[in-house]
Amino acid sequence: MTETSEGATGRGATTSSPTAIPEIHAIERAEGTSFTLTVVRAADPEAPTVLVVPAMGMPAGYYDKLIVAFAEAGINVGRMEQRGHEELGGRVAGWSYDFGYADLVDDIAAADDRLGELIPASAGAAYVLGHSLGGQAASAYAALHPDRVAGLVYVASQTPYWRNYGPGFLVASQVMGLVGRVVGHFPGKQLKFAGREARTLMKEWARYARTGRLRFGSPARDVTVEMRALKKPALIVSIEGDWLAPSATVDEIQRRMPGLDVARVHLDEPGIDHFKWARRPDSTITAVLDWLSR
Repeated sequence: MTETSEGATGRGATTSSPTAIPEIHAIERAEGTSFTLTVVRAADPEAPTVLVVPAMGMPAGYYDKLIVAFAEAGINVGRMEQRGHEELGGRVAGWSYDFGYADLVDDIAAADDRLGELIPASAGAAYVLGHSLGGQAASAYAALHPDRVAGLVYVASQTPYWRNYGPGFLVASQVMGLVGRVVGHFPGKQLKFAGREARTLMKEWARYARTGRLRFGSPARDVTVEMRALKKPALIVSIEGDWLAPSATVDEIQRRMPGLDVARVHLDEPGIDHFKWARRPDSTITAVLDWLSR
């Protein structure tokens, strides 16, 4: 069963059946691990395509309702797993397995490539939706590969610069980075922040929090210049009462990336927060549809 509605392209768009079936595709990494890309197709293969990049420590399955709702609204969607949090094929962070932002960017590139093979209309034209840390990795990916991204969507994402949080966050972020280096990984579940995270990722995140500049890789590369020069349409969605991504830190995205053509939406509704918006995605999807139809 299908229906038509005014959708993402500003014209009558055919929407998918509510019984749209997710497709799971394995993506192999050169190191021998793998992650999955889950694709849900809209009825129209030429419709816009969104690639969802999870937040720090978040299992990809958390976004199940979001990706099905996107497809039902007439948007093709892919959802990737975050490194270190794969259901199958991955490895957990520890002394014997480490990674950082550069690896997250590589994973986005691989997922974007596969999405272009599966949905040819999205090749070089996918919109990347980053949640929290996923938005930071998406920024770096788009800055380094601008010809492979149509635009950026940030939901409950932020630039984790300490001056927008306060000195307490500066101390906490640096301690997190230090814990990762001492323990061999960051024990997020025990410390009630994120999950089991790689020590290099936490070191680079802590440096980002301290300096406001994203540097990663070995040798470290500062992508600040590329981020400032990026010219892409962007939708930035913040959430009322989100203490992990308060408005000042969300606004910092635009200050750090002045070349973005930004549309700003602030959601204030009961029952959603930094995480739960993905389980109650209607308002976010409406914001994306409105933005794409501009």
